[in-house]
Amino acid sequence: MPEATPEGLPSRRQALWIAVVGLCVSWLLLVAAPLIPGLPPRLGTVLVSGLLAAATFAAIYGLAAAFISDWYELAGIVICGGLWFLVGDVEAKGLARIFLGATASVLFMLACVLFGRLVSRLVREPNLLLPVLITAAVADVFTVTVGPTHMALEKADKVVRSLSVAVPQAGSAAGKEGVAGLTVAASIGLGDFIFAALFLTAAWRHGLEVRTATLAAAFLAVLGMSLVLLVPQIPALPLLPFIVVGVLVPNAGRFRLSSQEKLALAVGGVFLVLLLGGFYLATR
Repeated sequence: MPEATPEGLPSRRQALWIAVVGLCVSWLLLVAAPLIPGLPPRLGTVLVSGLLAAATFAAIYGLAAAFISDWYELAGIVICGGLWFLVGDVEAKGLARIFLGATASVLFMLACVLFGRLVSRLVREPNLLLPVLITAAVADVFTVTVGPTHMALEKADKVVRSLSVAVPQAGSAAGKEGVAGLTVAASIGLGDFIFAALFLTAAWRHGLEVRTATLAAAFLAVLGMSLVLLVPQIPALPLLPFIVVGVLVPNAGRFRLSSQEKLALAVGGVFLVLLLGGFYLATR
């Protein structure tokens, strides 16, 4: 981690405030969205998803730019993960169900982001981030469309949903049924939070473009979620490729690969495709 804050990025105190505000706004959105009456279900949910993505990426951006030691990251993962498990296991009715659900979601989100920060320490030079970005995008497309995540959604939907942040349908708890009518419109998996934090933290550490990458990743993530929500014919889309493109495009010219590194990247890509194809055939 650099000793001084790079030009254009927030100071340590500013970064932590950005993260805190982002997490608080995320909690408020998760609580308020299903309770506001009169919102059109689809368009309201798209609006909520957009605001939630903005708040979430603000929190990730702030944590990426904050000076946090690996021991604090590890402690945060354990504490937030433990609280998430305890809060999520509480049976509640009425408004308490919404409050506890939002609290569990934010704790889960924070634990994932801190884990992504911790893992980002393995990216010791900027050129290593490029294969990580590409590999994560390809693997996520595979797992969500035909791989383990796809199969888990078919056979163990509750397990997958429990490891995701549920985006409530706007106004679903404001009708006659009250909180009993609460409906989940979409979900954001743990991998999306982990890898978004990994990408942005590694980009910050190595002096890459972070601010534009955060804005682009948030915009494209909202675009992907909106397509699924507004067009019923479109199946569930993996969000990670949208996030990867958002991080990659502003930094495309900053990766300086040697001929040997380009060859290694190409060979690794072919090997990854063959590996995933073999896994698909074996599981079928």
